[in-house]
Amino acid sequence: MIKVTFLPSEKVTQISKGASILQAAISAGVQVVSTCGGKGTCGKCKVQISSATPGHITEIKLSDNEKKFLSAAELAEGWVLACQQLITEDMTIRVQVEQAANQRKTDFAGELKIKPAPGVEKVFLQMAKPSVEDQTPDWQRLVAALPDQGIKFNRRAAASLPRLLRESDYQVTAVLAGERLLAVEPGDTSRRCYGVAIDVGTTTVVAYLMDLISGALVNSGAVTNPQQVYGADVISRITHAGSGKNQLAELQEKLIEALNAMIRNMCQESGIAKEEIYQAMVVGNTTMAHLFLGIDPTYLAPAPFIPVFRDKVDVQADELGLDILATGRVSVLPNVAGYVGSDTVGVMLAAGADRLPGISLIVDIGTNGEIVLAGKGRILTCSAAAGPAFEGAEIKYGMRAAEGAIEGVGVGEDVELEIIGGGKPRGICGSGLIDAIAELHRAGVIGPTGRFPAESAQLEKLPPLLRQRLRKAERASEFVLVWGKDSETGEDIILSQKDIREMQLAKGAIMAGIRILSLEMGINLQEIDRVLLAGAFGNYIRKESAVEIGLLPSLPSERIMSIGNAAGDGAKMALLSVEECLRAESLAKRGEHVELSARKEFQKEFLKGLDFKRV
Repeated sequence: MIKVTFLPSEKVTQISKGASILQAAISAGVQVVSTCGGKGTCGKCKVQISSATPGHITEIKLSDNEKKFLSAAELAEGWVLACQQLITEDMTIRVQVEQAANQRKTDFAGELKIKPAPGVEKVFLQMAKPSVEDQTPDWQRLVAALPDQGIKFNRRAAASLPRLLRESDYQVTAVLAGERLLAVEPGDTSRRCYGVAIDVGTTTVVAYLMDLISGALVNSGAVTNPQQVYGADVISRITHAGSGKNQLAELQEKLIEALNAMIRNMCQESGIAKEEIYQAMVVGNTTMAHLFLGIDPTYLAPAPFIPVFRDKVDVQADELGLDILATGRVSVLPNVAGYVGSDTVGVMLAAGADRLPGISLIVDIGTNGEIVLAGKGRILTCSAAAGPAFEGAEIKYGMRAAEGAIEGVGVGEDVELEIIGGGKPRGICGSGLIDAIAELHRAGVIGPTGRFPAESAQLEKLPPLLRQRLRKAERASEFVLVWGKDSETGEDIILSQKDIREMQLAKGAIMAGIRILSLEMGINLQEIDRVLLAGAFGNYIRKESAVEIGLLPSLPSERIMSIGNAAGDGAKMALLSVEECLRAESLAKRGEHVELSARKEFQKEFLKGLDFKRV
């Protein structure tokens, strides 16, 4: 076995000779961006072989992919692609750490205006002690003191009950979930009752620690979904899971480990014991829900996209290894269809899709684009295969919304940039990409079909500084957003013709979905009363830019609103209120799924949606 040390985390793993650095990172639990799942085609898994490795630069054998994606300066400093380099001796590897990418998922958590009425309650009991005259068994004595006499026998609680009752002088608190007794605690703990709401995103996993009595948010956390090393999209994860039982277990274990680490941190920071978390409410797209539960998602990938389950699922925490009260209930909200999951149900719940007047368009833009059109007594849903471009994947200098990412672009006589963290840029995230394309389109640098100007007459119309940024590359033109002297890496950060094409494909799919749902409901886009943008991405994009490129309908800006991480808010609502949980189940059943791939007009609408123009 070979020892591999990762910096700056100083995590160490032992791995077989011939494994890749990426496989070693997975083994060590180290996050390395790999949007292609280790195929060597994305160029994102850049790591540096540290000088602590003897002969670390002279002995590197580079693949063609590394020569393609890495600059001469990076190669000279020992940068490689983690998926391409095989380990033959002890190594020390330095990994780039993305700051602030996940915090954005929790930054805009708002207060929920619902009265807490959760499925878990705590009852303080003061019982008479047994005597010669009263020889009632301990379990029956406990049940008799409870308001609900139909409590089922719980072997785990009964095992420690005799000593617990006597040491607490027969004053205990019972933790109940319907007819289930979850736990018995010494003394009066009735004011300490917690749950966790979990949003399992393809890219980011978010958890909210909630006070089930007051309804207050106690703490929150977010991490990159550790499954991303197997690919940025759900199809890559499904393929990996379907390659064997061990691979499916691997995907689930990575996710549960990440969640448990978050739960531990939140509990430590808040002074709460993990055993005081009695319930978890989980949302995620259909694939993520399957992987969370350790259920084979293989047949979600091919048509007709059949999931294993659709209804709400309840399991015990220790069945999954989730680090809350072992007997606690873990619920996964229902799905609508193979590619419209419980995260969309959470969005519908938080947005009030069943209660809004008029016509409401709800869009959750991410690795997958889920779209809901509610009105006229109907709730229509669809999923548009937008791909990972909105997350910065498949974009040459794309990255997540982390420190150093370009998130805003202005174009006048020259280019002005907004950088997350305020330092030198090292890439561009999805919101910055939409901004850049919209601004360059307004300025005439990008035409309606997405092409850069080629004719001299077109070029002459551009301001001199913009003309200087437009240059010929090997296969097509490209636009320099940042000159190398101004970037963190020393490289020019460019927007290529391929990058623009990736965005066209992504936004074309979203707009095709919007149009087909509108046709199904029998309305035109101008009849939509409001557009609600869900998710972190929807919270940070400039709606004017989204309208400019035809990603969203051309409506007055006051009709387009961001509603934050609505999937997470929906999970919180279902956690805090049995009534809201039942409402979520009703919304899932009411959802009429429109399968875009089965609609003959999809291709026509998709092609119409490719052009950069207001719609």
